[in-house]
Parts: sequence; C-alpha cells; structure tokens
Amino acid sequence: ETRGMSVHSLAPDPALLFERLKGLMPSVRRVFVVYDPRSNAWLIQLAREAARNQGLELVAQEATDLKTAMRFYQDNLAGADPKRDALWLPQDLATVDESSVLPFVLQEAWNRSLAVFSSNVAHVKRGALFSLYPNNIELGRNLAGAALNQLSSGSQGGRAIAPLREVLMAVNVRTAEHLGLGLGQRQRQAFDRVFPEQ
Repeated sequence: ETRGMSVHSLAPDPALLFERLKGLMPSVRRVFVVYDPRSNAWLIQLAREAARNQGLELVAQEATDLKTAMRFYQDNLAGADPKRDALWLPQDLATVDESSVLPFVLQEAWNRSLAVFSSNVAHVKRGALFSLYPNNIELGRNLAGAALNQLSSGSQGGRAIAPLREVLMAVNVRTAEHLGLGLGQRQRQAFDRVFPEQ
C-alpha cells in the first residue's frame, strides 16, 4: 500500500532506544524482544544493526499470536540474567497485549529485577523503566522539511519506513530505584517526563 512513498513511523528508532538503555545500564549485553513479523519485520531489521553497533546481542522472537508471545515471555523472564539482560516491548498489537501480557511481564520483571523498556510511553507509567516518545515540535519540523523537499524535487524520497528519531524520554524512577540505578536529582532533571509524577 505504501509503494512509491516514504512512511514516517511513530515507533522509536531502536538505535536511540539501545543508546539510552546503555546510558542507564552499561552492563546490559542482551536484549529480548517478541514481535509480529507482519507488522514489525522492518523495525527488527533496524534493531539487529543497532544492537551490533551498541555491542548488544538481540534475541528477536517471532510470534503471530498471543499464546506464542506469552510462551516466549515466560521463557525469557525465567532464563534472563538481570545483570546483563533487558526486555524490550515494541509497539506491537499481536505481542504486547495491554490486558494480559503487559501486567504479567511487568510483575515478573519486577520480581526478578529485570529491566523492561518500551516503545510505548504509557508503559512507563505502569512500571517499565523508560520509553522514548515523539517530540511533536521537532517531528513537525522534520515532516514539514520532508514535504517541502518532496515538492521542490518532485520525487517521493526514500520510499521506505523511517523510525521516529525526534524523541523525548520518559523514565520511571521507582523502577530505576528498584533496579539499583540510583538516579540523582540532576539525572532526573535530564528526563522529559518522570513517573510516578510528583
């Protein structure tokens, strides 16, 4: 449906997610992610390269239904090493169900002191360590620039899906403290949104 057009996704660029993860938790070496290839194969392709660039091993598992996704989450959470592993929740309706998967993952990760980061800012409020979300002003500038370039050149541009790079960061300081990250006041001020809200 998008042949001949560039698509700007609201899914944060995995390179930025992994960079922020390493900034908060330099000891992390492996990231688990469960995804539906029908909607997120393009994103996981970017994530594989981004993980290599950050010195991370990406364990990407394909699931096209909730039952398969839940089995992967159970296995990953049971075998994860909280000192070197983290779990990424992408924007994926098939594998990150808000009513069953999310509460299970967040509770089990809390019990095991495992870092969970997300591509959905609402998950930070519920207990994920951090997320990246759109910086609407910068995103608007970028889209306007792309539209003007297209009008002036007459071409459609890259003809690909582009991840979100104009981002702000939200962090859950309660989760950070539970994981032993000890974010100081100065570090907290560097975040754009902090949960729980004071």
